[in-house]
Amino acid sequence: MDYVEVVLSFEESVFGEILEAELAEIGFESFVNEQNTLKAYISVDNFVSSDLMAILTSYSDNVMDSKIQNIAHTNWNAVWEASYEPVLIENSIYIKAPFHKDHPTAEISITLDPNMSFGTGHHPTTHMMLKELSLIDLSNKRLCDFGCGSGILSIYASIKGASGIGIEIDEHAAEAARTNLKINDVSNFDIITGDIASLGEQSFDIIAANINRNVIEESLKQFKNVIPPGGKLLCAGFLNADEEGLTKRLNKAGFQIIRKDEKEGWTMLSTQYSA
Repeated sequence: MDYVEVVLSFEESVFGEILEAELAEIGFESFVNEQNTLKAYISVDNFVSSDLMAILTSYSDNVMDSKIQNIAHTNWNAVWEASYEPVLIENSIYIKAPFHKDHPTAEISITLDPNMSFGTGHHPTTHMMLKELSLIDLSNKRLCDFGCGSGILSIYASIKGASGIGIEIDEHAAEAARTNLKINDVSNFDIITGDIASLGEQSFDIIAANINRNVIEESLKQFKNVIPPGGKLLCAGFLNADEEGLTKRLNKAGFQIIRKDEKEGWTMLSTQYSA
């Protein structure tokens, strides 16, 4: 599968996060945000030029330069390895590629095969979700990693004693997640290619939804059907500006905010369900 790479340059770094959220809404799957440049990637099959042009038009006063090019799938690893650096989260969770050395003091080490699946630990939302999961006793819990991307949250949850499933609508990302689970010797999570309907009639103590605001809001009814009273829904993947509206929708659906976190313009909400 080939990909489209979009490179955007801007003067104010805050627009990197804003543009990232906008591009995620139209299907872009992975991002490299460095200083005043954002690189965004989407499969050729999912790329709609008119959607991108609409965003660029809306931010024409802020985007100084834009470049668009195709990248063959066979070249992807070389592109990703050139920009991928290991990351240490909360001084205890070390996210690395197979070609990186282990961290000398990290409590947990997670290895991800270089690919464009969302969830490398570098993005603020992934960082906040891992931090929140670290505050929860996951022993013997059943967890759904909804929109699992690279599978990083499933891997961490498994290491901490949980089991469950990861759901990913993109087949390439789902296959990458399966590869990452194998690399990390995870056997108690299954990766399912599908959407919200894949939840079926299962029951989960925790759903971790690191995905965009619209999908979270559209999925609340189904989440209620599979989370028992007292269960948790962790939400990330949306900007600070969306917090108030999403909080209202969550409260209306029976999810009460028990903790929140903010990082670089993004918000994470940890909620508990009460029927």
